[in-house]
Amino acid sequence: MSLLMGIDIGTSSVKSMVMDTSGKVLGFAQLEYDIDIPVSGYAEQNPEQWWDLAKRTSAQAIINAGIDGGSLAGIGFSGQMHGLVALDKEGQVLRPSIIWCDQRSIPQKAVLESAFSTEELGNMVQNSVSTGFLILSLMWMKENEPDLYSLIDRVMLPKDYVRYRLTGELGTDMTDASGTSAYATASLGWSEELIQSVGIDSKLLPLVGKPWEIAGYVTGQAESESCFLAGTPVVYGGADQAMQAVGNGIIEPGDLSVTIGTGGQLFTTIDQPVYDKKLRTHTYVHAVPSRWYLLGATMSAGLSLKWLASQILKSDDYKSLDLKAKEVPAGSEGLLFLPYLTGDRTPHMDPHASGMFIGLKLDHNDAHLIRAVLEGVCYSLRDGVEIIRSLGVDPGRIIISGGGAKSLLWSQILADILNRDVYVSTTEEQACVGAAIMAGVGVKLYETVEQACQTIVKLNENPVRPNADNRAVYDRQYAVYSKLYECNRELFPMLNTNTNEIGALK
Repeated sequence: MSLLMGIDIGTSSVKSMVMDTSGKVLGFAQLEYDIDIPVSGYAEQNPEQWWDLAKRTSAQAIINAGIDGGSLAGIGFSGQMHGLVALDKEGQVLRPSIIWCDQRSIPQKAVLESAFSTEELGNMVQNSVSTGFLILSLMWMKENEPDLYSLIDRVMLPKDYVRYRLTGELGTDMTDASGTSAYATASLGWSEELIQSVGIDSKLLPLVGKPWEIAGYVTGQAESESCFLAGTPVVYGGADQAMQAVGNGIIEPGDLSVTIGTGGQLFTTIDQPVYDKKLRTHTYVHAVPSRWYLLGATMSAGLSLKWLASQILKSDDYKSLDLKAKEVPAGSEGLLFLPYLTGDRTPHMDPHASGMFIGLKLDHNDAHLIRAVLEGVCYSLRDGVEIIRSLGVDPGRIIISGGGAKSLLWSQILADILNRDVYVSTTEEQACVGAAIMAGVGVKLYETVEQACQTIVKLNENPVRPNADNRAVYDRQYAVYSKLYECNRELFPMLNTNTNEIGALK
């Protein structure tokens, strides 16, 4: 049978999916896990848990599809971006993975930014450097865990570790390499100048392949541990943002993908590696030949709602929260939320930034808090859209995905704040679909990524349209929102005493 598997190593769960070449999902499974926070500001996960859950979810997806591992023509991966996995010469994990929302490398960020100007970073890697990104986490290890650092033979990104356990082959792909802060996305190679300047041995960095290229084959050892058949082709796969874009069919310039998951991301395809000169957005390599993409990121999107629900409202009934928020008019009656619970990426690139509610009054209740969080995330996304427009890219359709897409209210708020039609893809689990498409291209079941998307991807023909009555309210609120960061920028570091100190902890 010509069946494909896509495995997504996310921040909050591992998902595995079996689909046929028409895009029909035959089997799916998902298992969740948490972020480990051993010290305030740290964010870690255990790579062995990723591997364990990849085995368990893939086995369940195969059972749900009513097939066996021998029916798979190929396997592809999607994965959370930026994180560091360090292996020794025996291929053993040296420490828990430092993932994308970790903030311990604030001192290393300052060192690198003092060595290179914004203009120089733009010329070298077309991107800023951010805490939680592989190169800064590696610098932190070198300074704070020298004994472990000396044992490193190779580093990689989260999904690459699971693929390594499956194939025994080390490597990454160009979409994921893009998010390390050490990869020149315009010239498609590791930036030796940047890497050497911070005293990192470039031999630690993995070889880089293309997302659809076969990286290896399931080993006999992996067969003995999992549901897969030895010899099954495994492609490199790609970063979750590139994979979800493929799953949404966003491979040509014009459309804008908005993902509201744990974090929030804006994604639009470009055919030249242009970048914001202030480095407020990212310019990364797409999973389609001769394509790049602009990425804007807000660190705490769904995470903001999860925080409010679990820590404040003590509820996990998100449908109920949605219904409450609908009772409140647009603008939350003057209440604003700044969604910087783990710092900010686009547009401020500030790990010190903190969340806040502002405008609280006696007549505000939990419904106002909920709606203000939904709106605050969308204001943050609008910040990124404004930068993308300044680069000469004016998005047409907006395609929403991630957990936030399940909320019609959140989609409506997004449409109102961005003043654009918002489409929901009828394709579910887009990152898994994108990963499976990479596998299909790699084993020649599709001629190209474009052909696969034309075959598989469908959008709901009835978009969520902006409500003209809400436009003035949201424009007025956004004008206030957009000033909140600058008014409080100098105060945030005074509050974040733990964040200032974590870089020195060992």
